[in-house]
Parts: sequence; structure tokens; C-alpha cells
Amino acid sequence: MFYKKALLPDNAGRICEGVLFTAKKDSSIEERARAAVMPIIEKSGLTLWDVCFEKEGAMWYLRVLVDREGGLDSDECEVVSKPINDILDKQDFIKSVDILEVGSPGLTKKLRRPEHFRACMGEPVRVTRRGEKGKEFSVYGTLAAYDEENGTITLEDDNGKTEFSIAECVKINSDL
Repeated sequence: MFYKKALLPDNAGRICEGVLFTAKKDSSIEERARAAVMPIIEKSGLTLWDVCFEKEGAMWYLRVLVDREGGLDSDECEVVSKPINDILDKQDFIKSVDILEVGSPGLTKKLRRPEHFRACMGEPVRVTRRGEKGKEFSVYGTLAAYDEENGTITLEDDNGKTEFSIAECVKINSDL
């Protein structure tokens, strides 16, 4: 990470000198945004679940998903939303973002990073795959193993264990 001094707003909206956290210059928008918002989220006692930069229709969304043990409510999201918006407005990549959303990952969290799989070990998950004719189908089970090196997960259900290549999955979510 790179650090540089900058004029930043504090929690009361006053401008003061602070430290601007940035990721390596060649990192993605998601990683750069993650590095910028992490100190704010940690200071607020929340956990950063994910940062997603996604295109929907003609718009590019930057989603900052925060969580807390036991969940959180919209008021808690609102409290961190303004400082997150303020710090991201000062980043050079923000011109690529049309809409910023700060929220919760929800009850069925999307699993896409190594820490997501590690956090959900032993929990119920849903793996969505595409069949031979392109139709999507879902497989449900308990996340029994995660192999980061080989890029696989293993689900366990009443019929035993099944290994999946993460790259061949359309999506993987925690399940209720």
C-alpha cells in the first residue's frame, strides 16, 4: 500500500490533514477502493465483506459491502456511507464510477474471495452452475473444504461430498 498526506474530512465534516491510503498503481478499481475504505470501516467496528465494481445496463456500480457479527441495519450503513463517499471522491479512479452503493451483503452473501470461503466453512452454501445446454442449476450443501491453490470447493450433503472448480461456477452464495 502507498500512503500520502492529503486534506480529508473528519467525522464532523471538517477538513484536516490526514493520510490517504492507496493500493498499488496497477491494481484494479476494486482493490484500490478496498484499500481506501478499509480504515474507515475498521474504525467504525464493521467488517468489509467485499468491494464490487460491476456494470449494470449502461451504468458502472461500485458496491462497498460491510457487515458485522449478528448483521447490521440501514442506520449503520448510513453512518459509514458519508465518510466512504468522501474518501472515494478523492480517488483518481472515481471518474469511472457512475453509482456508489454502501450496504450489507445480505443473508445470502456472494462468495468470491478466499476470505469468503474460509469464513463460510461448515455453513450451508448454494453453487450455481450452467448445464450442457446453458441452463443454470443450483447445488446445495455444506461447505466442507476450500482449496485456494487448486481453486476448488467441496460441498457435502446427504449423498456425500462433491468437488467443484470455482472457475466453472456461475456464482456461489451462502445459503439459509
